[in-house]
Amino acid sequence: MPEDDTRDGLRVGGWIPPYSPGGGAAGPLRPETRQAFGGRPRPGAPFPRSEGRRLTRPRLVLAASICLACAATAAVAVLLDGSRRPEPVAAEFTFPQPAPPFELSAPAEPTTGDVPVSVQPSPSVTSTAPIPPAPPATSARHTPASPAGPTATRTTAAPPRATTAPVSLTTGTTVGLEAADRPGHRVRHRDHRARLDSIGPADSDAVQADSNFRVRTGLAGSGCVSLESVNFPGYYLRHRNFEIRLDRNDRSELFRQDATFCPVTIRGGAGLALRSVNYPDHFVVAGRDSLRIAETSAARALALEPRTAL
Repeated sequence: MPEDDTRDGLRVGGWIPPYSPGGGAAGPLRPETRQAFGGRPRPGAPFPRSEGRRLTRPRLVLAASICLACAATAAVAVLLDGSRRPEPVAAEFTFPQPAPPFELSAPAEPTTGDVPVSVQPSPSVTSTAPIPPAPPATSARHTPASPAGPTATRTTAAPPRATTAPVSLTTGTTVGLEAADRPGHRVRHRDHRARLDSIGPADSDAVQADSNFRVRTGLAGSGCVSLESVNFPGYYLRHRNFEIRLDRNDRSELFRQDATFCPVTIRGGAGLALRSVNYPDHFVVAGRDSLRIAETSAARALALEPRTAL
């Protein structure tokens, strides 16, 4: 058929489909649009309501699940809060107990009136010889009975006992002080410290001079004495830190007090004890290698006997 070859378009088995270009005057075939009720066109989707429900239903389920979870959580919280017991408040507060009243104790009574400036040394007590008892003032003597009468008892008075004047220190004299319990041992200064040493005529002049002292009126007042060195004029025996030393007179009130001693007669006047004027309950005692002052009695202090200077 030659007339058919003149038409442009796709030929299928000698037949041109109507939707092919050049297939027909009406043009290509299109799907018809169905009219909905009411004159409005219906959408092309075959199940539009079903597709909308597919999208909305999962969302509703998810929202419902969230609401149920929140409600369950709130219910559990309410149950737990209701089962919890209220804690007692008043039990946590405690009131402090009142402190016992403070009692003041009475202060200890002082033992001595004067307080030493430095630490008091231990007193060294020298041995003292007992004083022999005095013989009775009278003695009874029996006479034989006479043939003419009974036995007669006659009491005769004892002869008076010879007494000596008590030893003393005379102001202005130069003396040596010997220990009554250690014959031959005299007070001397050595390296500016007072001590007891065995000193006699056989010793050197310097050693003998160390044991000689001039008796002066007490620097702190009359009634007591001060002992000045012969070979070191202006130097006196004084106590310092409770030790007897030979120091130079610095004309201070403390030096005058420390260098003044009051002689006390002991042992029935046969000896002297030196008492400190500013420490009335302290006496000169002898230590192992030095002289000191210590709190003791006159009877237990160092007994001294004035001797002629060497």
